[in-house]
Amino acid sequence: MNIEPGAPISLRTIKYRLAHDFQLAIITFLGSIVLIGITPFTVLRGINGQWSSLAIDILVQGGILGSMLRAWLTGDTHGPSLFLGYFIGLMAVIAVYILGTPGKFWFYPAIIASFFLIDRRKAMAISLFGLLAVSAGGGLAGSVAEAASFFVTVVVSALLSYVFAYRSALQRAQLETLATKDALTGTFNRRSLFDEVERVRKILAREYRTYGILMLDLDFFKHVNDHQGHAAGDRVLVDFAQLLEQNIRQDDHLFRYGGEEFVVLIQQSTQKNLQTIAEHLRSVTEQHIRSPNGSLVTTSIGGALLCPDETIETWFARADAALYLAKNQGRNQVVIDPGH
Repeated sequence: MNIEPGAPISLRTIKYRLAHDFQLAIITFLGSIVLIGITPFTVLRGINGQWSSLAIDILVQGGILGSMLRAWLTGDTHGPSLFLGYFIGLMAVIAVYILGTPGKFWFYPAIIASFFLIDRRKAMAISLFGLLAVSAGGGLAGSVAEAASFFVTVVVSALLSYVFAYRSALQRAQLETLATKDALTGTFNRRSLFDEVERVRKILAREYRTYGILMLDLDFFKHVNDHQGHAAGDRVLVDFAQLLEQNIRQDDHLFRYGGEEFVVLIQQSTQKNLQTIAEHLRSVTEQHIRSPNGSLVTTSIGGALLCPDETIETWFARADAALYLAKNQGRNQVVIDPGH
């Protein structure tokens, strides 16, 4: 399931986007908190004629809710997140000056929120500069003990938030690696392939580029597993993947499609170029890949260029049919579909 940012807003769309876009979920959660948490104060201050405080509340709500709306409508979360990180930090400082002691209580959630919205180093800078701005402008009015407590607790909150953001970033990176990389070979996995192909589809909708795919399947790989063991088969797969990585162009991408089958997505390719790359990969495999007992390992390759107005499914089917033909013709061969 793939829902475009501009798709009609439905409950199904909302659930999908919140589940698959962490930053959008954070912006939406922040907007919901602001709507629920600040609105009662806004109403109360309007009733009591506290116009300065009312103006701050309206400005904060407008900035956050406006950013949330922009993120939902455009699908861009980087811009709204960056804006909110600085905007909330600025408003926290202003709140301390306008509201006095009550404003200090809003300073804590403001600095914590910035660590969820933007890079932790920028968030830390916002927190410390905000604290210095409050201190330099006399915002720490009160006893020395009260001022010191506020200063220290803000610094501690910022440090704890920094550590949490750092750990969260590491864990997200690890999860992204697990989700996009094949655990055995370290190449991109099947899911990554489909994500990349979807990106290709969007590029083709805007501009014409030529793309080709090569499907590579190790010949008689089952014999290696059956006669030498799965550990030997795994070693062959790792060696094969590393060899392919070393022999494809920098702009091309390698994916493990499943089992002993790999796919190379090739950019800016021609029929002749696709044939040349495939023959090179077939040749280096024959020359360098051996099973643990020293026996020769070869690969059959099928390829196809993406034709104008062709569906991704048809493109893959043609490459798969070419691979099937290469197998049937005796293996260790290259067959490139001639296209339309």
